[in-house]
Amino acid sequence: MTRILDLKNINKIYETKVEKLEILKNINLELNTGDFISIQGKSGSGKTTLLNILGLLDSPTSGEVIYDGINVDFKKENLKNTLRNEKIGFVFQFHYLLPEFSALENVMLPALVRKKADKEIVRKKAEDYLNMVGLGGRLTHKPSELSGGEKQRVAIARAMINDPAVILADEPTGNLDVDTSQTIHDLFFKINKEKSQAIIIVTHSLELAGITKEKFEIKKGKLEKL
Repeated sequence: MTRILDLKNINKIYETKVEKLEILKNINLELNTGDFISIQGKSGSGKTTLLNILGLLDSPTSGEVIYDGINVDFKKENLKNTLRNEKIGFVFQFHYLLPEFSALENVMLPALVRKKADKEIVRKKAEDYLNMVGLGGRLTHKPSELSGGEKQRVAIARAMINDPAVILADEPTGNLDVDTSQTIHDLFFKINKEKSQAIIIVTHSLELAGITKEKFEIKKGKLEKL
């Protein structure tokens, strides 16, 4: 196993004129290759705040985030952008596919941002991932021509295109019906098992949390293992 990520003593405090809100309190987490964890918690508990810090979209008030031995300086935008592109794949509740592009083009985009990217190699890789998520026959379809579950599968393929160290998923089945949600659950399980892909999922779904190897809950700002 290879250590991918360390969170050390992460705190997040929001201060207003009238009060100080401690959202996250002294959170520690280690992530290795092949880990598959879920983070649960009530609305407003800080789950998404934690995920945003993991994804370098928000900065902690104090503490350290270390990716592959790199201690993240949250003041360095170029460093954060590079780490997000190279180390992190995102899957959100809303797929955020670009409507004017096909499924294949949406998956290719994060890889084409890189300098010296070979378009044909990227295209082949995107096709392979779309085949893996069961959409090999929908490569040229635009988001408006896809179902909700198909859009989310495109989003998962897109998250994988740069072979990230970790996939971060925020309520990935929150907008899907039960049957479609099960398809997405099965897909995450498959990706973790076949590729030893590290995955962190924030979810309200007990069914989705149930397939992960480790389960955590945020209670009163603290991360507790279940």
